Amino acid sequence: MKHRTVIGIGFSLLLAVCAFVVPSFAIPRQQATFQQKKQQAPPAAQSAVAAQEREASDVSSTPPSSPPPPPLTPEQKEEMRADLLMVRKMYQQAIDTYQDLLRQKPKNSDLLNKIGINYQELGDLKEAERYYKFAVKANKHFASPQNNLGTVDFGRRKYKGAIKHFKKAIKINPAMAAAFSNMGYAYLARKKYKDAILSFRQAILIDPTIFANRSSAGAVVEQQGNEPPGLFYYMLAKTFAILGNAQSCAHYLKMSRDEGYKKYVDAVKDPAFKNVLKDPRVQAILFPQPATPSTATTVTKTD
Repeated sequence: MKHRTVIGIGFSLLLAVCAFVVPSFAIPRQQATFQQKKQQAPPAAQSAVAAQEREASDVSSTPPSSPPPPPLTPEQKEEMRADLLMVRKMYQQAIDTYQDLLRQKPKNSDLLNKIGINYQELGDLKEAERYYKFAVKANKHFASPQNNLGTVDFGRRKYKGAIKHFKKAIKINPAMAAAFSNMGYAYLARKKYKDAILSFRQAILIDPTIFANRSSAGAVVEQQGNEPPGLFYYMLAKTFAILGNAQSCAHYLKMSRDEGYKKYVDAVKDPAFKNVLKDPRVQAILFPQPATPSTATTVTKTD
């Protein structure tokens, strides 16, 4: 039977090829006949034929319209409404709506993860952790709840445990910028600055706007830890210097300076900054020029 099936498929493929090849040989002959008739016709008829040619060309070049997207199901509309409630920071209402949907799909990992995010936004880490674990159990290949479990540990200052969760998320999804940036925060909190910079670097390579985002694909993104903000900004400046991005390096150096981090001037001697030190934007931060005094105007009073 296997032998017959293979032969049958081969014959069908041969027919399919022939069906496409035969018209390709017929097209030049039809075009030649059409050109002969066009040359023999009077000028008025030739103009009409040319117009028909242009019209046919326009029709053939018009791309076929794509079919309209299928209408949303009631469940999809309800989930979109819950997502909107979460965006509006109406977290309890969002939880209630997700819970209604969860009764129909009790093992939906996406819904479980979203409920966890809303509880975390409400400051209820215990419930958030519980739902993230439900989401992990429902789908072991879903990276976001693993990342979010890491942020729960981060919020409890359990940085070692947080790093383990972030690594699990990265193993599932190596392109998850949020997990790399979160891991960088955790390393920074543990004063492992080299590891922090490596994590920040990878996050930026994946998503150059990662530090301007609040969340990504259901993943919670940490924004601050227990370290001074000035130190964090200095580490980001150093990361961008290693990447050769002088503009962003100068931006975060300025933020570090403005936050009162006095060691930002160490960039002058730090080898990591050598490729951007000559950039005028970086120099303006590290070697600020004294302000030029304004010219005083003398006013002579008269009696």
